[in-house]
Amino acid sequence: MAQETADELSQKVQGSLEDTPYACTSLVKLSGGTANFVYRGILVTPLEDGSRTIVIKHTEPYVASNFSFKLTATRCEFEETILAALHDLPPVLREGVTVQTPHLYHFFPETDTQIYSDLPSSLDLKTYVLKHPLTQAQCMHFGNAIGLWARQFHAWANTPEQEKLRESMKGNTAMLELKYRLNYGMNLIGTIDNFPELLEGSRKTFEALGKRVRGELDSEEGSLIHGDFWSGNVLLPDILLTDEETPIKLFVIDWELSHISSLAFDLGQMFAELFELKHFKDIDAGVWLIEAFMQGYGNIGDDFAFRTAIHVGVHLICWGSRVQGWGTKEQVEKVVEVGRDFVVKGWEKDRAFFESTALKCVFH
Repeated sequence: MAQETADELSQKVQGSLEDTPYACTSLVKLSGGTANFVYRGILVTPLEDGSRTIVIKHTEPYVASNFSFKLTATRCEFEETILAALHDLPPVLREGVTVQTPHLYHFFPETDTQIYSDLPSSLDLKTYVLKHPLTQAQCMHFGNAIGLWARQFHAWANTPEQEKLRESMKGNTAMLELKYRLNYGMNLIGTIDNFPELLEGSRKTFEALGKRVRGELDSEEGSLIHGDFWSGNVLLPDILLTDEETPIKLFVIDWELSHISSLAFDLGQMFAELFELKHFKDIDAGVWLIEAFMQGYGNIGDDFAFRTAIHVGVHLICWGSRVQGWGTKEQVEKVVEVGRDFVVKGWEKDRAFFESTALKCVFH
């Protein structure tokens, strides 16, 4: 059967909602995200809570940005499972900043379509920082609230009361394998060939690290994590903040990669992406947000800190070296070098090394 065009798919999704409370006069495709088809829908009739718009997330058995990349559609079922459970996780409110997950109104399993509450005129945090200047005080408020929320989510997700949820999310093996393959499997070792002078000497460490992570995943060790926790999956209103007192709401979105793994994967991915803002664009807010996040998240033991630093390094090597159009050849090589050092020094548990890096706050 021929692949549907983007317009045909949009019409199909809109048509599937016609006889439901979520019928829409029109759909607008939203930017951001690569795996699914995401739209803002203008409702024919406002919902009971007064909402006039919704977010529609439709899943196909392939990646929305690359139709030839096959990816099981069951990922949306696991996202529905955890988001339904997250209804019981209260929002975090810290100095005017509210952090929460979007409300899942409904899931249509027959069409793999989810309906969410909307945060109109919003940007992801990465794009926001690139567009709007943030003071250190504003970064403190944002980062602190996000870190506090992450700590609360990690604690809640791993309580005895959420044992059934964790057992369900263990089934999300396709996304677990994807996460491993794109980081510790194929990409980490594969990137050595792209930067042999910088990375060849660390091959044995990379191989040992990959083997350890593989063993942990196979034994189902770890905790329930978001799985794709980075600045691109935190939404906030696209407004210029003129002071630190403006109340603002943040949504943590895109839960389909949630699985059982290391908590360090959540922190490490977030910190790597924030670090790249400073490294490639010289935006101090990147480092300020890391520092504020850790103040909100609170102290972690050295083992957790080293695992976090290692994952920051892995992400910088695997993804920082592939950011299209972001940096000069020298900047790309430098981010790979920084990533290598984070991995190697984290593996060696060289705490003193990190005292002079952007990750020093992770160890305090």
